[in-house]
Amino acid sequence: MEKATKRIVDISLAWTGPLFVLGYILFWAVLGHNVPPPNMMAMTPDQLVSEYYGKYQNDIAIGMVGCCVVGLLYLPWSMLLASMLREEDGSLGVLSLMEAAGGLLTAWLLAFCPAIWAACALLATSIPAYMIKAMHVFTWVIYDCTFMITTIQLAGLGLYTILNRKQKIFPAWTGWCAIAVGIIFLPLVLMPFVSEGPFTVAGSWNFYIVFGTWLFAFFTPYSYYMLKETLGYNARAKQAFAPALG
Repeated sequence: MEKATKRIVDISLAWTGPLFVLGYILFWAVLGHNVPPPNMMAMTPDQLVSEYYGKYQNDIAIGMVGCCVVGLLYLPWSMLLASMLREEDGSLGVLSLMEAAGGLLTAWLLAFCPAIWAACALLATSIPAYMIKAMHVFTWVIYDCTFMITTIQLAGLGLYTILNRKQKIFPAWTGWCAIAVGIIFLPLVLMPFVSEGPFTVAGSWNFYIVFGTWLFAFFTPYSYYMLKETLGYNARAKQAFAPALG
């Protein structure tokens, strides 16, 4: 591929990340009425249907189907990020592959789980409430308790950024932030077992801190440096590695 064409492709893929975030905020948070999501473990099946799925049925259905589309924009963004994590010989090492695999599986979850929530909304008035709650809880357990998928992505990315001192695309502090965000996800495993407090699905830790740090401590800085690199503002003239020190 010609350099000019590759640059256009890379710039386009770099923008899929911000488009994913904006789209997910619109479809999942706003139309999905998930700011915060309903505290399902403290609600009866009838309450979940009457106060959430029944009340916002059309909004949720449209929003979750929208997530099925925009959620997968996380995939090309993650693949572009992995392509920037190259070894000196140009190959992708194990840390780069951890980032790529984690990004791929995270993208799948970001689309797959909303598809089930969309089904809950569409069926809210035609099947028993206990079935709606079972599907809803089942999906949230998948969405939150498989956090290790994304933690592995962040660990691979963070370790590469910190340990590969010859790469000049991402500052070392972004790597530490990525690892910290992956660790912050750990209390998500408590979500199915509590009905009140910071570790509920809508709690201060498991919702606001987890999503907030992911957005501002990981995604935003890495997106910034990816765009800076692909747009050609890097002082290294787009070379991935600095010359080896003699």
